[in-house]
Amino acid sequence: MREMESERALKGSFYTINSDFYKWIGTFTALIMIWVTAQSYSLDYKTSMFFVITVFAVLLWCFSLIPDAITGLLLPTLYVVFKVASPNTAFKPWTSTIPWLVLAAMLMSTMLNETGVARRIAIWSIAKFGKTFATILLGITLAGIIITPFIPSVIAKIVIFNIITMGLIETLGYKPKSLEATLLTMAGFFVISTFRLGFATGDSGIIIGLNYAQQVTGQTLTWMQYLIHNLPYIFFYTFGSLGVLVLFAKNTKSLTSEKRTLLEKKYLDLGKIKDKEKKAFIVMGVALLFMSTESIHKINSAWILVVLSSLFFIPKLGLLNNESLKKVNLLSLLFIVGAMSIGSVASETQAINIIKDFLQPFFKGNAFSIITVSYISGILLNFLLTPLAAMSSFTIPLIQLGLENNINPYVMTYIFQVSLDQYLLPYEFAGLLLVYTSGYVSLSTLVKILIVRMFLGLVILLGIAYPWWNILGIMSS
Repeated sequence: MREMESERALKGSFYTINSDFYKWIGTFTALIMIWVTAQSYSLDYKTSMFFVITVFAVLLWCFSLIPDAITGLLLPTLYVVFKVASPNTAFKPWTSTIPWLVLAAMLMSTMLNETGVARRIAIWSIAKFGKTFATILLGITLAGIIITPFIPSVIAKIVIFNIITMGLIETLGYKPKSLEATLLTMAGFFVISTFRLGFATGDSGIIIGLNYAQQVTGQTLTWMQYLIHNLPYIFFYTFGSLGVLVLFAKNTKSLTSEKRTLLEKKYLDLGKIKDKEKKAFIVMGVALLFMSTESIHKINSAWILVVLSSLFFIPKLGLLNNESLKKVNLLSLLFIVGAMSIGSVASETQAINIIKDFLQPFFKGNAFSIITVSYISGILLNFLLTPLAAMSSFTIPLIQLGLENNINPYVMTYIFQVSLDQYLLPYEFAGLLLVYTSGYVSLSTLVKILIVRMFLGLVILLGIAYPWWNILGIMSS
């Protein structure tokens, strides 16, 4: 993937590919239309230019006209160059804990992958629980639950599980795009996509949302507080997603004794647990201990992970080395932090109020209707933006609308996170696209599964999350 991006960056001439040429024309046409519309509504220069630059960046991401990281680097720079914001505002995300948390997460992911711990946990879980096709799906889900807290990068987790499920499909002799192959692949995707929402370090989008809620409330949430707020209903969401797959699995063939034997052999082939794996398990335990006791020692989880990931390079530990560091895609930091500048700069313009005023007529009524409208908003935004871009652009307006309806900013962020986890087509999320392009997933079956899961998400929010937040007393602002 990195080689493809490098090749694209080198040959990415304006005229190289006809389709890219038309995308560029469409992009600049859209920017002109936005500027003209902004002027017709008498918006001030800063707000008008904010919309032009932001839409420009979003279209570059959507059309992949230049590498995502370069767009992330360009975005805050353009805000400064065109006098929309000062450097202190545009580059403010770099002074937060987020870049360092993301970097530490990348190192943690690389370590668990290179030591083989992630693979061992997954294959062990599948082999031990794989007595029927439904319990294989359960084994994949349990493996994801174990691994998720320790690999903050959602794409890294999806890659790991996609490799494992592809091997599983080949081992069991299922045809690509068959019902069985689709269900096994989606089991790996679903557990990563859903269970990550239970952890403050689950992925960069969650971190961005929490950062915005903190800006509004002035209150910092600890890792454990976030866990308490979210994990109970996320368990239902995770196993509910598994239930959707089991529902579709009724039409699969029974698992033969021969295939069960193949699963056992796959685990035995891993051999005895190695010294590096033992060290990795200890590191995982230490990380979990410190993150869960953040309210006691008062050290942010980001700094804990940075220190721990730095220790991986100590020769006597030997978990990572210079060659390992070369495999870490540091350029993705530019993309993530660049996207965060949207929220920082928006607060300096009228953009938030404009978006809020547009959405306001829909945000009326009781908490049930607010949750439903927020949920639908996220689903619709996914058709146009990546989840990260949507979280960066629309979290603050939604938080403001929540405040006007007496709903806690953090709760509005939680709702938005679940809504952005709903997809209908693979292009909406890079992780889902990666899974789909592996060639093992049937598109028609995938769409049916995702539609059912979309309704499940709303039921979970209204039936479980809402009562739970009321019990905790965090629903109201």
